[in-house]
Amino acid sequence: MFKINAFVLLLSIALRCVPVFGQQGFPYCESFQGEIERQQTVLGGTAKLFDGVLRLTEAVMDQNGYVYIDVPFSSKFGVKASFEYFSYGGDGADGLSVFLFDGSTNGFSPGGFGGSLGYAPRQGTTGLSRAYMGIGFDSFGNFGNTSSGKSGGFPGQENLLHPNSIVVRGPGQGSTGYPFIAGVKTNEGGQNGLPADQRFPISSGGIGTRRVTDSDSPGYRKVLVKLAPHESGLGFMLDVEMIFTTVRGNPRQISLLENVRYAFPAPETLKIGFAASTGGQTNIHEIRNLLVEVADEDQLTFPTTEPVEDLIVCLGQENFLELPEENINLPNEDSRIACVRFFASQEDIPNQISDPCLLGSCGDTGGVLELQAGTFRYLGQAGEFSFTPSEGFTGSEVEAYYTVTDNYGKTSEGSLVNLEVYTAPEPITLMVNDLPLQRLEACPDEEIILSVYSVEPLIAFEWFLDGAPLPGETSPELVVTNPGRYSGRVTSFQGCRLLTDTTEVFFPEFPDLEIEPTVIICNPEVFPDMRQYIVDYDGEAYDYQMESEQGEIFENDSITGIATEGVFLLRVKPKELDCWSNPVTFRVVVPDEPLEAAFDYVLNATGLKEEAPDGILADDRIRFLDQSAGLPRSWEWDFGDGTVSNQRSPAHVFGEKGDFLVTLTVGTGPDCESTYQMTITIRRTYRVMFPTGFTPTRSEDRFFIPKMKGIASMDLKVFSPWGEFLFQTTDMNGDGWDGTLNGEPLPPGTYAYRADFETTRGEKVSRSGKFLLIR
Repeated sequence: MFKINAFVLLLSIALRCVPVFGQQGFPYCESFQGEIERQQTVLGGTAKLFDGVLRLTEAVMDQNGYVYIDVPFSSKFGVKASFEYFSYGGDGADGLSVFLFDGSTNGFSPGGFGGSLGYAPRQGTTGLSRAYMGIGFDSFGNFGNTSSGKSGGFPGQENLLHPNSIVVRGPGQGSTGYPFIAGVKTNEGGQNGLPADQRFPISSGGIGTRRVTDSDSPGYRKVLVKLAPHESGLGFMLDVEMIFTTVRGNPRQISLLENVRYAFPAPETLKIGFAASTGGQTNIHEIRNLLVEVADEDQLTFPTTEPVEDLIVCLGQENFLELPEENINLPNEDSRIACVRFFASQEDIPNQISDPCLLGSCGDTGGVLELQAGTFRYLGQAGEFSFTPSEGFTGSEVEAYYTVTDNYGKTSEGSLVNLEVYTAPEPITLMVNDLPLQRLEACPDEEIILSVYSVEPLIAFEWFLDGAPLPGETSPELVVTNPGRYSGRVTSFQGCRLLTDTTEVFFPEFPDLEIEPTVIICNPEVFPDMRQYIVDYDGEAYDYQMESEQGEIFENDSITGIATEGVFLLRVKPKELDCWSNPVTFRVVVPDEPLEAAFDYVLNATGLKEEAPDGILADDRIRFLDQSAGLPRSWEWDFGDGTVSNQRSPAHVFGEKGDFLVTLTVGTGPDCESTYQMTITIRRTYRVMFPTGFTPTRSEDRFFIPKMKGIASMDLKVFSPWGEFLFQTTDMNGDGWDGTLNGEPLPPGTYAYRADFETTRGEKVSRSGKFLLIR
């Protein structure tokens, strides 16, 4: 009789066969002496791996580089970090920083560079996003003052430079915060300095010097930072120590900042990073051998485990399993599994490893155990692992031992894991509507049913969408209504869990279908391809269908066979589908004659072609009249003076003298246009017309005055036949001369006039002549 214990078989999105190990917490080690060892180590700016170190800047002006570890560390038990740094090769600027920021931050953004060392704000640049603490190793001296808008500095010396200093700044966000907390000047004495025998410069050497990696050689530097939880539960106590060498063969370790109260509430998790910068002066800035650990290890205890027995696996496949949660005790607050290791026997389990860089790491082989019976493999997530029986294995049971390491680097004692091995089950196949499809493009509202084909009985079913279990879906069939990657997990009659392959279900999008509501044929003798009227037509991705009122179907290339007017239905579908979109209705109209552009014009005010023999004036409003044949649908006018219109019969004022070629282009659709042109000549910008006579006794012409256009001012004088002055006016809106002198009517006869004008464009114009006074 077979057994089934409470355990979970896991399905990854890709039915994984190779583990992907993610760093889960402490300790975190990155030597930077070869390739990046952890995928969560992120470089930016000028940072690069070079010659066995991480080089943050060259000795070049205005450089900045940074690195951060995209792994949240629990702040519950504090943090301690150590690293070697190298600052050399330049004339002393600016420095480097190590910083902590909120571990829940997804989008990393460094602070200002230059003297702000990638942590604090600088001249309008915001500080490190969601910053918690920054420690600057400052060669030039700006990190410990208020330059560039920083908050606070060395007491009483906030505005001064403080070269060769180590400065702590507090939390901040944006342009707010980042206050000065504490600092020490490493190469001088006094209140904020060091005893004479402990002094050293931040940089190991100037221009032309080399990196010092030997701890016995002068210039060597290693930093140790510890944030221990404060007994009150609020914030930390900070210690900063340095191992440095000033005398060959005599490295020394001294305390630079000791028991500094850092009374700021810590986020639940923290991330760590480094930055360096240069300005007008430079240095090479580098780090290596980073180690991040728990600070308060005395408060931590080891995980415990219990034996895991009678898990069922099958021959011929990689079996995905999980250690039952009830068999693992993680006693430390906020702890989780960082690594599971497997061993052939209890004797093979080593004592606690002294090298902290091996405690929490599951490297390429750290979570793998190869036995004659098969291979155990940790899958890098919680207690997930797999077992793949070896080819030819015929046993019924496999035993091994496992240990669990938590995210604080604490490892359990070993416990037994026992697997019962059954013969290989018959292959299973994921079916889509009874077909073994790996991909299906489905129509909207199409019924899709997934099932599992097996020649042997199956006793349990689970279904997954994009790798996540579908709650409550335990039936032999699954009705699919959403797109995604589907798979199944079933239990064979022996009790083995089997994973199906994956099928992808797509519901391809239908394009927006648009066509002119009325399509007018260009030439009644030649029918065009109606597809050219479809907006954004794409014959490679989609099929198109047109249906006439009589029910005749035209599809893709056969659409060219449409040769009658009428109402049509247009549909579209992705080529891989069999279903069509909802139809769009349009009408095809065949005109009596081909499209041919034509137009004429009249003066807008009178409806005449012109008002006087001297033609059209520059300021006359001209109405252009479309007279095109063939039912045009669009009109494009070009008036030859840089202006255009798309009205059918627009009005236009040229405003200047000249010859203007007016062009009308009409169209009914794609590739159906006709053009007509006419030259409009403008000779004058003004008009003055004097009457040849007037009759004061008739109401219609009682006064003598010219008709004018384009005139700004007038001076009109009237004389007798013998040259005697009779009348003068400058009132362009007045009545003019009424044929009297001093109120007495003058006799009929011939009289003379002289008039001086100024046009609206500043031209001077004079006119003189004779006219009749008729009584």
